[in-house]
Amino acid sequence: MSEEGHLDVNGSLAAWALDACPADEAARVAAHLAECARCAREAARLQDTTSLLATATAAPPPPALRSKVLAAARRRRAPGALAGPVTEPAAAYAAQVDLMDDLLMSLTLDLWRAPLKSYGSVLDLVTHLTGNDVVFAADVGLPRPAIAQYGPHIAWNTQARAIVEGVSTGGVALLERDASLAGAREVRAPGRSALVQRTFETWTHADDIRAIAGRPAVPPPPEHLRLIVDLGTGLLPRALRFLGRERPGLTARLVLTGPGAGVWSVPLAFGGEPGSPDITITADAEDFCRLLAGRRTPATFAHESDGDPAVVADVLHAASTLGCD
Repeated sequence: MSEEGHLDVNGSLAAWALDACPADEAARVAAHLAECARCAREAARLQDTTSLLATATAAPPPPALRSKVLAAARRRRAPGALAGPVTEPAAAYAAQVDLMDDLLMSLTLDLWRAPLKSYGSVLDLVTHLTGNDVVFAADVGLPRPAIAQYGPHIAWNTQARAIVEGVSTGGVALLERDASLAGAREVRAPGRSALVQRTFETWTHADDIRAIAGRPAVPPPPEHLRLIVDLGTGLLPRALRFLGRERPGLTARLVLTGPGAGVWSVPLAFGGEPGSPDITITADAEDFCRLLAGRRTPATFAHESDGDPAVVADVLHAASTLGCD
């Protein structure tokens, strides 16, 4: 809506005239038009114009039109203008989805076909992300949108935004349901953790795409980094058990600096409780998240440590296996 209470001609109303609004937004536009003669006249004008253009050109709209119009409309909304209260992990995921969406819309056909880490092409990667989102939505009980008729980009975008809207309206109870974590291991965790992982994976793969496109990496904001570190440190004891490198009774102290800075105490055995630190690892928070993503190796991960080097090595190795490719 504009500051005068009328629909934005360049945003919601234009998208409605092009039949490019999501169902919920289309319903809000229709309700407003029923009560506002001014906007109804403008809507009729826009619909007449779009009909004339369609007749004159006798050509279907470009396949990317819907996603471009929706992206423009999203940028015109106030931050957090989603239906209902937005939980912290939902807001983080929404932000990373926006960044990925803008990135995908900027890619050339050659870049869509380019191979990258673990995937035959960017197209294959986006299909993989959609599949992980479908699993998450099913696990927490969200309805699946109809995406089969769309191409890979719009299918991913539609599924991801359905998750954000569903979690935003479903609230805390929905995120307490168990969900599968993406990755090679069969691990289930609360939906909140799985949604943080969706944020983590989306950021990681967006930077993978930026790398092959010759563009700079885009670090997450500090609050996203802390969510990712919380996820990784929570999974570390289980990873140590899986690798046969548990250290019962020992605790690692993780001191992270820079954006996302904080201190985490991690028991080095599954089911254990943290105690006084036996080892301390000090590093940059963003670099630690890249280690978790498998984009750093323990050998290339810049850090300082105190305590038994063998225990430090086990912790770093376990951390480097927690990515969700």
